[in-house]
Order: sequence, then C-alpha cells, then structure tokens
Amino acid sequence: MAVYQVRLVNPAIALDRTLAVPDDQYILDIAEEAGIRLPAGCKLGECSGCVAKLLEGEVEQTEQKFLRSPELAAGYIVTCVTYPRSDCTLLTHQEQVLYATSLYAPKKDLSPNLSP
Repeated sequence: MAVYQVRLVNPAIALDRTLAVPDDQYILDIAEEAGIRLPAGCKLGECSGCVAKLLEGEVEQTEQKFLRSPELAAGYIVTCVTYPRSDCTLLTHQEQVLYATSLYAPKKDLSPNLSP
C-alpha cells in the first residue's frame, strides 16, 4: 500500500493542509478523519457536493457517476470516491465553479420577446 501526500487548498477560506492518504482510502474520508470539513453530499460519487479540481498529480475515480468527459478533462474530481495515485494538490469547494462553467449552468433565454 502506497501513501500519498494530498494537499487541500482554497485561498478563499484560508485552507492549506496536506494529508497522508493511503492509496486504498477515499480523499474525503481521510480529510474528515483529520477534522477538515469539506463539502459533501451523497458520498457515492453521484452528486456535485464534494467537487474539487485536481491541480497537480494523479487520482483514480472510476467509481464516480456524476462528472462528464469535459469536466473530467478539465480536472474536476469528486473527492468522496477518489483515491490518490500520486502526491497531488486539490482546489476544494468547486461545486459552484463547476455549475457556473459547465453544461449545468443556467442558459440565457435567447428566444425573442413576442409580447404586444
């Protein structure tokens, strides 16, 4: 079993902590054990509550069911079902960012105003 250094950062909330995470443990679980309160929802990889962005390193998140290919390609992960595969850095609390920049964002109404 390998153990990786996972750095959780978010300047907006003054978060900058590094945790030792075994390669067979979920990142969110280890953060909670360390007393770090990260956003979470279903804890099954089926929602956006725990979304973070992978800034450096490698992870494995084949159990996740929420993120689509473009979001995965952009580096988004769901920490509740993600295992580290190297030392890595995660930008936490990214649910609102994901919604603002993805296919889930509300679209502007481009229909013409036909009111008299």
